Amino acid sequence: MMEAEMPEWVETEMSRMPEPLRGIRPGMPGRRTLPELLSLVVREGLLERFRALSVFSVAELCGALHREPGYDFSRGNRRRMLRLLIDLLVECGWLEPAPSGDRWSCRRDGMSRPTENPADTGGGDGQVAFFRRCLRIVPGYLRGEEAPIAFDAENVRVWEEFLGSDEFQACRSVLLDRMASTAGASPSLLDLCHGPGWGIERAMERWPEARISAIDFTDAFAGNAKCRAERARARNAARGRPSAPVEWFGPSDWKGFGHPLPFPEGAFGAVLFSCGDPYIRPDARDAVYADLRRVLAPGGTLGILTRGYPDPERRHVRSYWLRVTALIHDFTESVCAGWHGFPDVGANQEMFSRLGFRGAWSPGGAMHIVDSTLWILKKG
Repeated sequence: MMEAEMPEWVETEMSRMPEPLRGIRPGMPGRRTLPELLSLVVREGLLERFRALSVFSVAELCGALHREPGYDFSRGNRRRMLRLLIDLLVECGWLEPAPSGDRWSCRRDGMSRPTENPADTGGGDGQVAFFRRCLRIVPGYLRGEEAPIAFDAENVRVWEEFLGSDEFQACRSVLLDRMASTAGASPSLLDLCHGPGWGIERAMERWPEARISAIDFTDAFAGNAKCRAERARARNAARGRPSAPVEWFGPSDWKGFGHPLPFPEGAFGAVLFSCGDPYIRPDARDAVYADLRRVLAPGGTLGILTRGYPDPERRHVRSYWLRVTALIHDFTESVCAGWHGFPDVGANQEMFSRLGFRGAWSPGGAMHIVDSTLWILKKG
């Protein structure tokens, strides 16, 4: 399947990245993980259930999989995971939509696999390792076990490696560069859900004059994040580019999404929000982003790193392998506590417009770029 071309400016930005960030191939985590997920579908007997049902709805499939192999769809996000799996198998050519709508069947012309199956060179791409870890958990989780991966001290290393993957690092750098081009010379920057500090480190390197505040609803990563910030500050000083100390806020200041941020109106010229969007409850999205708009100064910039849920029309997420990677990512990270998944791109656009955001940087003023991976918004 032909893959949509990456915008020229993105290719140019990524060509300037230091090693090992050059040569990022969009969708590579999906390319490497897909064979293992399809193998899981076969091992769990799901393919047999699809064939036995002939044509099925989500409800009918849930009933069949509850009986055998004993999946529990009564709580959590497991029912959503099943819909994710259906959408992924449609992308891969294993299933096809039935004419009646909201029903599916196995392809009558036989199942096809993607033509590209890249060899696994080993090594440590953080996304691939994370997806594989989650895939090992999926069978037990679907049978009712609790989500074992949380934002706590026990899982610090898991999040360190995942959130520090080459692709996420490259995307943060591109996002911060574009934000800097719209936010002025010396902005105040909020890093929302700073985690292990990868975003703070990138922000200080690429935007040394920024006055940075960092906030998270857990203190599990505070030590690592502060070490990264201090190392970046020392590097800046050695280059004659002094930067101010980061101001830190933790769970005693903010309890997480659904609670107002502890900052006055218009406090920041820019907000960096990296990889946290899918942990916002669907019914809280309006309130969370309205509060982010509140703490932005007039004309302030909001930069978001996330993924967009692949739309059936392929208007927003066009690349085949980015669609597959988004679905695999959403499916696997569903075993993590608090995950709500990637939102619909069109719904995001409508919400941001309604709340008073507009596209800040992109040809034509579009709100999102690179198949909905990067969102750059300006407070209107």
